[in-house]
Amino acid sequence: MPLFTYVARDLDGTDHRGTIETVDGSRAAAILSKRGLTVISVKQKNETGGNLLSSITKRVSFTDVVIATRQLSTMIESGLVVSDSFDVLAEQQSNPEFKRVLQEVSRDVKGGLDLASAMKKHPHVFSNMYCSLVKAGEEGGNLDVVLTQMASSMEKDREFRSKVKSALIYPIIVVAMMFIVMGVMMFFVVPRLTSLYSQSSLELPLPTKILIGVSDALLNYWWLMLIIGGGVVFAFKKWISTTSGKEKFDRLLLKIPVVGIIITETSLTNFTRTFGLLTSAGIPLLEALTISGDVVGNSVFKNALQQTLKGVERGLSFSAQLETLGVFPRLLPQMFKVGEETGKVDKVSFKLAEYYETESDHMLKNLTVIIEPFILMILGISVAFLVLSIILPIYNLTTNIS
Repeated sequence: MPLFTYVARDLDGTDHRGTIETVDGSRAAAILSKRGLTVISVKQKNETGGNLLSSITKRVSFTDVVIATRQLSTMIESGLVVSDSFDVLAEQQSNPEFKRVLQEVSRDVKGGLDLASAMKKHPHVFSNMYCSLVKAGEEGGNLDVVLTQMASSMEKDREFRSKVKSALIYPIIVVAMMFIVMGVMMFFVVPRLTSLYSQSSLELPLPTKILIGVSDALLNYWWLMLIIGGGVVFAFKKWISTTSGKEKFDRLLLKIPVVGIIITETSLTNFTRTFGLLTSAGIPLLEALTISGDVVGNSVFKNALQQTLKGVERGLSFSAQLETLGVFPRLLPQMFKVGEETGKVDKVSFKLAEYYETESDHMLKNLTVIIEPFILMILGISVAFLVLSIILPIYNLTTNIS
């Protein structure tokens, strides 16, 4: 949302200057009036590309929101007023942006706005799903229960994300180090050897010629390679930004062995956990499907859920529509069919989330086991090639001298 600078005056005649984030100038003036201020001027703050640092400093991490949700649920369950709970949370925050958001939510609630509406004004912190659950809790009179469920679900989600990141750290570090070593060899070591070999009349072996050729190309045409690489990256990003390109790329990812299974199970974990949380809070099926579809990263599953939503709107069974599409594993529609028959769709959804999370955890561990020997094999071949390219000419040279 746009940022507005304002000048306002209170009842004592004191001027107040600051910024406020809202949808438009009239809304900013209305918020200031609710605070008991007389608006003198409201202007939209011009944002340029130089605000990259500002966008970084304004970032509120998922962990911050998870911790705040748990603390908020505890305070409300203890009987503390919502606005006072947000005041306490704001005092504890070290992140200045999150502190500002919490203070604004508290002010809006004190001004008569419901909590869900106050949170919706800050979509970069509170997602659509978060606000919908808060709204359901407020309308049902069980906000403390909903927040507790949300905190537990978000903590599981945070732990799951941590597992995914941990599984990818090792291969990323190894590959990065491999490229660094190769860069040092190509830019510094090989050119020195080239000058040494050029002083002799020996016929260089093929591996050495290839190594020198690659090194010369990198030294002389590195700028061209950067341009080509940048162009390829730009074209790729442009392609996947389109609907058809994104779907084709995501469909290709699903066909990759092991990786496709991990993406499938990760997407279904996010969907089933979110869907279970929404339906358990009393949110209607159609709305729950719409919101939970947004947390699925892969566009193949997202499009399938949108088609499922259209089918349910026409009166078709949720589980039957999932099975008809043929995109999801058979377990998913079968379990949801049981949930529909027993009236426990939310519980079935949570069980599916636990199952897919466990399966994806196993697959992530297997991925590390599979990648490790593959990376070691690539490293071994690279090192062997470098050693042969460097040692063979030296060996030929010493042989001729002897």
